[in-house]
This record gives sequence, C-alpha cells and structure tokens, in this order.
Amino acid sequence: MVFIELGLVSVLLLYIFYKWAIFTFNTFKERGVPYEEPWPLTGNAGAVVLNKEGFNKTLLKFYQRNRNHDIVGFYNFRSPIFVVQNPDYIKKMTVKDFDFFVNHVPFFKSEDDPLINGMLTVMKDQRWKNMRNTLSPIFTAAKMRAMFSLMNDCFNESLNRLREATKGGKSHDVELKGWFTRLSNDIIASTAFGLKVNSYEDQNNRFYSIGQGIVNFRGKQMLKFFVSNTMPILQKILGFKVFDAEKTDYFKRLVIDTMKYRQENKIHRPDMIQLLIEAKQESDQNWSDDDLVAQCFIFFFAAFENNANFTAAICHELMENSAAQKRLYEEALEVLEELNGKPLTYEAVMKMKYMDMVTSETLRKWSFAGMIDRLCSKDYDLTDDDGNVVFKFKAGDYVGFPVVGLHNDERYFEDPSAFNPERFNDENKQNIKTYTYLPFGVGPRMCIGNRYALMQAKAMMYYLILDFKLERSPKTVKNIMDDVRGFQINPLGGFWVRIVPRDP
Repeated sequence: MVFIELGLVSVLLLYIFYKWAIFTFNTFKERGVPYEEPWPLTGNAGAVVLNKEGFNKTLLKFYQRNRNHDIVGFYNFRSPIFVVQNPDYIKKMTVKDFDFFVNHVPFFKSEDDPLINGMLTVMKDQRWKNMRNTLSPIFTAAKMRAMFSLMNDCFNESLNRLREATKGGKSHDVELKGWFTRLSNDIIASTAFGLKVNSYEDQNNRFYSIGQGIVNFRGKQMLKFFVSNTMPILQKILGFKVFDAEKTDYFKRLVIDTMKYRQENKIHRPDMIQLLIEAKQESDQNWSDDDLVAQCFIFFFAAFENNANFTAAICHELMENSAAQKRLYEEALEVLEELNGKPLTYEAVMKMKYMDMVTSETLRKWSFAGMIDRLCSKDYDLTDDDGNVVFKFKAGDYVGFPVVGLHNDERYFEDPSAFNPERFNDENKQNIKTYTYLPFGVGPRMCIGNRYALMQAKAMMYYLILDFKLERSPKTVKNIMDDVRGFQINPLGGFWVRIVPRDP
C-alpha cells in the first residue's frame, strides 16, 4: 500500500512538473503569432541544451525556416520571445520608440546580487541612463588612444612567444582560441583592472583561472545558469549563485583595493579603474563601490571570451582566403612604412581601410551576439508606415532581434556564407539595408565597448599579419560552426591554424 501511495505521489509530482514546464507554451497561440512546437522545459533550444549544436546555429536555422514572418515566436527555455525580423520594425522599436524598449531581458535572474544588478547591461530605466552617461566619456577615441599603449605591451609579449616558436623559419601550429584568450585576459587585466599579468609565462595565474571559471558556460556552470533562468525559485531554495562568491569577491577586492590605493597615493594610470575614479568624481550620481566594480566585471565578462573569438575568427577567415590575407598584408606594409620606425598608434590602425573591411565582414559572418534582446516596458502598438497596427506588445513581453539571421540572409547580403570584405568598401556599404547589420547591437543600448573591441582585434592583426602567413593546419576543423556547442563560439576541435614566419 505504501509503495502504491508513493507511486501515486511521484506520478502527481511529475504531472505537476510537466504542466509547469509547458505552462508558458500557449503564449504565441493565444497572441496569434506563428511559432514552432517547443520541447518541455527547453523550448526551441533543446538541441543546445543537449549539446548537439551551438545556440547561433539553432537561431539561424529557426530564422531560415521562418524568415517570411515579420514577427515569429521562439521559446528560449520557458521564456516566450517575440522575434521581430523586419528591419524597418527593428529601427522603429529600437530608435524612434526606444522608450518602450529601454531595458534588456534579464540574462541572470539574481535580484539579490549587487554585482550582477549593477552591470550596465542589466541596469534598467533611469538608473541605466545615468550609468551610461557616466561611462560614455570612458569609451571615447581620446580615452582609447591613451589605453592603446597598455595594449601594445600585451601584444608584444604574445608576438614574442610566437616568434620564439617559429625561430629559424619553422612553422608552428597554434590553437588560436586559447592563444587569444590569454592575450585578451592580459589586456583586460591591464586596461580594466590595473594588473600586470603574463598568461603565457604563468599559464595558471589566478586572474586567468578565476576568469575562465566565470565565463566557461559548460558543465556545472551551464546547469546553474539553466536553473537560474528556468527555475529561479529552486535557485533560491538551494541558495546558490550563478557565479561563485569566491570568484566574484576576488574581482571586488581587486577593484576596490586598487581604487583606494591610487587615491591615497595619487597614482594615475590610463586604464578603466582610473577612468571610473574620474567618472565617479565628475558625476552627480552617488555610485557605490559595488556599482563601479560591476562595470569592471561586465567589461571582463563581455570582452574576455568575445574578443578572443573575434580575433581567432579573423585569422580563420584570412587562412581560408589567401587573396584577402595578401591584401591586408600589403596594407600593413604601407602603414609600417608611414610610421617610419615609430610605434603603432591608435590613429594608424583605425585608419586602415581594408582592415576595417575585414573586421566588419568577420563580424557579419560570425555574429557573436546571435540575438539582441529587449524587454517591453509598457503596452506598445507596433504600426506600419500607413499607421496600421501590426502587433500589440504587452508590458513584460520579451523581444528579440535575430542578428545571426539577418547577417546570413541573401536578401540583404548576397552569398552570405562567403567571406567577402568588399561588401564593406566605401561604395558597397552605402547599399547595405539599414538595421540588417547589427554586430554591436542597435539604438541607444548598443554595446558601449565596440571601440575597445575593434582596437584590440585590429592592432593584433596588424602585428600578426606583418610577421606571419596564416595557413591550414592538419588540426584545422573543416567547418567551425558545425563544431560549436553551447552559447559561445567555442568549437570542440578548436581554432587551429599554422603560422609561417615571413621572409625577413
């Protein structure tokens, strides 16, 4: 009898769990939006959760099946997302009617964590606007110029290691993701946290190890993120945080102690900590230490993985496209000659036209942010050019803009699977339909650190292409995108390339 009762209770609990897992799955049907049948709990992202493919590939295939709909429903786990696919509507919602879509969808549901809630990407409404105004002066061209010298030291260390590995003219196979992750780590340590780190010499230094533990969304970290987003009540019951307190406390102490030491000893260094100190002093907002630490943390969280992926992807494309590689090398030689023995400057690298074309095309083809999100803050009627209501959004609706789909749509980019920097030459880029190319987001909430990311990638490529040719390695993955798993561009087989030293 006891076993029967336990069995009935178990069946009842499973039934309740199942009903909860599919509770939101009537949303699109009730709102008259086309959608695809979701899986319980995982929604339309089941293949990602089961580690069968990367999130970008899931989004792209979904877009290609549904691209003729102006608005289509996508279940991201249990969360219904209204995916707006018409570029004209994207412009209307993110610029003209931005006040209805000021905030991001909460990526981490941790209301009680001041570090997460203090990040610019998580902040909402007026608090976000105030912080954005405080931070904007930090990312001007003038500030990037001052920060460039700090980056140069890190570039030189990375390149010296490669030169050592290719001494005597021998080629060397490199897994670029790991290589550039170490470079990205050292640059962030220097430019954001005021810390001198050499992750090539000390491969297990604490800054790198803790950083890897934070950004690596696999295994235990992936499970914690999944529970946080789908079952926040369970997260509260279990009492865990998405990021381990020991790791986040390390960054807090690092920033706060450094700020205190510099202010007491009147030390000035052109990095983000210094700029935050100045921004706090000049702002009329009473920002707390947690608020300022949070900006360094999101800087790390956003740049650590993405900047490494970006530079690795550029190398991969140049390896596959020898004509583009040759032309970029010729441009780098021209810049080298113009510098006449002087060190590379921010102005010199940012004026490289073909470099800009190469990086722009890489950002299009790889779409590191596969979808941009917004939260509808108040009821909103989306209308067409004639004033007809297209759709009625409700306060609290999650909205997405399919970057990876738009970037790979032949209606906007001919032969989108091809790597063609000429799309972004002076003549052709004028013909790109607005709001179909969104590598750093769109509208007032677009990525504030885009100058920083471009500066890092372009400068490293300038140095690298001057010294080395990029060729296929026997370990090079045939199709990177088919080999990616999870939410980041992180191929299982790595980003392998063979570097061959150029003739002196």
